[in-house]
Amino acid sequence: MFDLIGSMLLLAAPALPSNGSAPAPVTSPSPDKARSAVIGCGVAPDRVSVSYDEDMQEDVVWIASGNAPFAKTMLSCIAHASRRTSYYVYFREAAEWKRYSAIYATIANTGDVAEARAWLQEQNRPETARSIKRGRPLAGFTKAVEQFCGVQPGALLVAVDDRTITFTEGGLGHLTATGIEGAAATPAQYECVTYVMAASDLLSHDIFFGFIGSDPRKAPSQ
Repeated sequence: MFDLIGSMLLLAAPALPSNGSAPAPVTSPSPDKARSAVIGCGVAPDRVSVSYDEDMQEDVVWIASGNAPFAKTMLSCIAHASRRTSYYVYFREAAEWKRYSAIYATIANTGDVAEARAWLQEQNRPETARSIKRGRPLAGFTKAVEQFCGVQPGALLVAVDDRTITFTEGGLGHLTATGIEGAAATPAQYECVTYVMAASDLLSHDIFFGFIGSDPRKAPSQ
């Protein structure tokens, strides 16, 4: 389960701007509102809880095991509630989690693709953005995306194989007291790369883009 745009853009913002002022806080709904949104989909209140997860480093919503499986419409409603509130939702029941993950991935991907293409439209660059060409080496696509966004080809992205794209070692730079240093791309270039990758609809090509070794598609510790 993964929100490509939201998760990737979190990395683009330095911890502290160069002018020394604190960045504007991001306001998220309260845990109670996230819980209520899930309950609003028809889930029994006593099955829904919110707790802090050490692996995710954030509050997540948990749905306890029950007897009958959820209808697909309920799972879709929960996925939309998760997107709307920015709280991940997890199921204690493994089979239910598997069904929900597939539905969430489709909904999240559809939203990401639409948002990314809207961003490109705002930049007046939709027709020139790079896209995946079936049968072509994936490395050619990643380098074309970098070049399109003004990043030195091969400095930020790497195609591990024909189904996996990740970041080069050191490409994201390192965090210091004054922000991110040594990154291969500026925040604006990184934003461009994120949106172009999302606009390419990687899921439809069965391509994973993210961090290897800490796969955000898996549920956190139970």
